[in-house]
Order: sequence, then structure tokens, then C-alpha cells
Amino acid sequence: MSLITDLKELLLPRLCPVCGKLLMEGENVMCAYCAISMPRYRVTNIGDNLLLRMVWDRADVKRATTYLSYNHFSLYHNLVIDFKFHGKCDLAVRLGRWAATAAVKDGFWEDIDALVPVPLTRRRQFERGYNQAEMLARGMAEVAEVPVVNLLRRTKNRTSQTNLSGEERRKNAEDLYKAYVPDEWRGKHLVLVDDVMTTGSTLANCAKALLDADPSLEVSIFPLALARD
Repeated sequence: MSLITDLKELLLPRLCPVCGKLLMEGENVMCAYCAISMPRYRVTNIGDNLLLRMVWDRADVKRATTYLSYNHFSLYHNLVIDFKFHGKCDLAVRLGRWAATAAVKDGFWEDIDALVPVPLTRRRQFERGYNQAEMLARGMAEVAEVPVVNLLRRTKNRTSQTNLSGEERRKNAEDLYKAYVPDEWRGKHLVLVDDVMTTGSTLANCAKALLDADPSLEVSIFPLALARD
């Protein structure tokens, strides 16, 4: 290591965001043990699964997959906190890349034209300086070799979904998103990207907004994680 690298490691040690242990040389993002032990969510059928059944009553979504099983009380909750609230954009990009790579074997990326991140409010994006869903999408785009396009916007500043019940989340997300689909993306197959899917209200309403703007679209969804009890 160079002197500058040594000093950086001394003053700003790299810690695993999951277990908090010091990262060893060659370990990126998290320690090897936590990386191997990540709570993967196995999707057996990208055309008919729990994620799709959670949104089909509100939007005609073609396929769905996810990468992780999310539990608020798990240490892996720290991953989401880090890239969502602590500015760890590189972590979001890396996780997006891993998630997209895992989806290759299921044929998820076949005929996909672009990735569409779920938007934040202008105020929240200004405060954070980035949109974590867009960072995830950028990582996925490196694997899928498709562009990331921002076709959605938040129309209202409503209550955060974080502490709401399932029914409250559904009502809070209604009419919250609007889409504009330029001619170059009309009739294409788009994938909505978000961090954690809980009730499906956000992704369902984003899909509905896209399909209302252009009924000829095909829309699929790819949250990084699915929340489990």
C-alpha cells in the first residue's frame, strides 16, 4: 500500500456495514463472511411470483424479481440505511450490479429496453444529493447494458412510507406519481427499480403511471429486496 492509502485506512478505516468489522485487503463493500451470508431471495418464476401477485390488482406488470430478503431487525438492514441515508452511493451501485448479475440466469434481461428508477420528492433528493433507486439502477444497467431513464416524477409531498401500515401505504401512494414517455420509449419494455418492496404500493402506482401514459408499454419490476416478516 502507498503512504496515502495507509494513512487513509488509519484515519478512516473501512468497516463492514453489516457486522462492523474492519475490512481486510481485497474485501470490498462488506466482509467476505457477510457477503457470502447475504439473505438471498430465490425467485423461481419471473413471470408468476409473490412480487407480481402483490401488484397485479393495480397494474399489469409482466415480470418481477428481487435479490435480497429484507428484515428490519436483521444486521443487513444496515446496508439499506447506508446507501439510503448515509451517502454510500458506491454501495448502491455495487449491490445493483450484484442483483442484476444474479438475474441473468433467469433470463430476466431478455428484451428489456431501459431501467426506470422510482423517484424521490425534489426536497428529499436535494437533501440527500442523490436518488438511491437511481444508484441501484446504474449498477444494474452495467450488467443489463441498457440505459437508465427518468420518466417518473413525484406529484405531491406526502408522508414517508416508512412507518405506515399496509393500507396506509396503499392510500398514501395513490396518484403520487406521473409519467412522461417520449416517443423514443413508447412501446418499449421498461424495468422499474426501487430499494425495498414492502406492500408493493409504490411500484404498483409507478407502473400504473407509466401504463397510463403509454398503454403500449411493457413494465416489469426489480426491487433490490423484498421485505419479509
